[in-house]
Amino acid sequence: MPEDVVVPRRTTKDISEVEGNLIVDDAVVRAEQPGETIKVSGATECRDDCVFESGLTTSELRGRDGDILVDGDLTVENLIKIKRGELEVRGNLTSKKIEVDRRVEVTGDLDVEQGRVGGSLRVGGNSKASRIDVGGSFRCSSDAEVGEIDVGGTVKISGSTKSDVIDVGGSFHGEGPVEAGKIDVGGSVDVESDVLVDEIDVGGTVRLAGGQARGRISVGGSLKSSAPLDFDEIKVGGSVTISGGKGGYVKVGGSFRSEGDLVFDEIDVGGTVRLEGNASGRSIDVGGTVRAGGDLELSESLKVGGTAEVGGKLNARSIRVGGKVEAEKVEAVEEIRTNTLKTKSGAMAGYIELGRRGEAEGPLIAKEVLVRDRGRVEDIYAETVTLRRGCRAGNIYAARIRLESGCRIRGDVRYTESLEADRDVAFSSPPEKTEKLPSPPF
Repeated sequence: MPEDVVVPRRTTKDISEVEGNLIVDDAVVRAEQPGETIKVSGATECRDDCVFESGLTTSELRGRDGDILVDGDLTVENLIKIKRGELEVRGNLTSKKIEVDRRVEVTGDLDVEQGRVGGSLRVGGNSKASRIDVGGSFRCSSDAEVGEIDVGGTVKISGSTKSDVIDVGGSFHGEGPVEAGKIDVGGSVDVESDVLVDEIDVGGTVRLAGGQARGRISVGGSLKSSAPLDFDEIKVGGSVTISGGKGGYVKVGGSFRSEGDLVFDEIDVGGTVRLEGNASGRSIDVGGTVRAGGDLELSESLKVGGTAEVGGKLNARSIRVGGKVEAEKVEAVEEIRTNTLKTKSGAMAGYIELGRRGEAEGPLIAKEVLVRDRGRVEDIYAETVTLRRGCRAGNIYAARIRLESGCRIRGDVRYTESLEADRDVAFSSPPEKTEKLPSPPF
């Protein structure tokens, strides 16, 4: 029949193997031969502070009101449970389940099914678990493969991270690649390598080094990515800065900036948008300003409350800008509506409208052009042209022309169907009706 072995309080005992349970009371236990592992077929129970000066293998390890130190590998078949105490393992730790009220520190690898630590968990090697639940902080100095990480404070993983769920109340820092189903963090996320994640939900700030987010990225504060990012949806309350990439829907309360070429579906920003490379997508809706360093191509609409400045070509189905549009060349399938339109090569659309006191630099080419009161334009090529009161224009070539009072035309006026001009309209040369109009510049 197995017999229990008791190590009396404040003593030291050499043990090789125990067939029953091992009970240690504020004592030191070591293997009979250096380098051996103490083997306990039953449970090991510790009271107050206990030290094992060698490795330990046991079915269960229980402790209360003290700390446990294992100077070697610790292998537990079922459960480690320590109440009001800490566990330090100077080797590898393997167990099905861990429940420790305070701190756990492992210098080697950690391999458990479930681990619950009330204070902090620190692992010097690799971490492998189905679930880790830590009240304070979790730090792993190498790779971590954990099905679910649930930490109240902070998490730092120096190697790669693989997890289904990362749920952290404070901050998460991954120095290596991070592959996860969901990252849910109350404070901040900082990943120094690629991410491959389904969903990111963060209350504060997110810093990434590129990668792929297959679902939604939702951030209360700011999002930064130092390398191209592939994403499905970005929703950020503050600001976003990425280094280009490919994605779907972007909704930002403050500002959005892409420092490389970007392909997207829709951008909806309350403040400003800055695209430093070429950009293409479906639509942009911005309350403030849009600045693009290269070409900007949209299959649907551009709506801007303030100004849109494009270093290259601007193409869209419809363009509505409250203030100014400036680009090398502007083309819209349906309409361009703005106050000021400045181009080097010209603007073309089905319908072009300039607001009151609006201005245009470069030729306007459209089926219909409307310039409201006191507008200033250069050449116009259209089917129908209407200049409201007090407008100024260069050459006008159209089928039908309507000029209201006070207009001044400094170039040629040629038309094929009709010309209506108020009496005080001034022409630099007499209007001419012709069968064929000059071709537009493009």
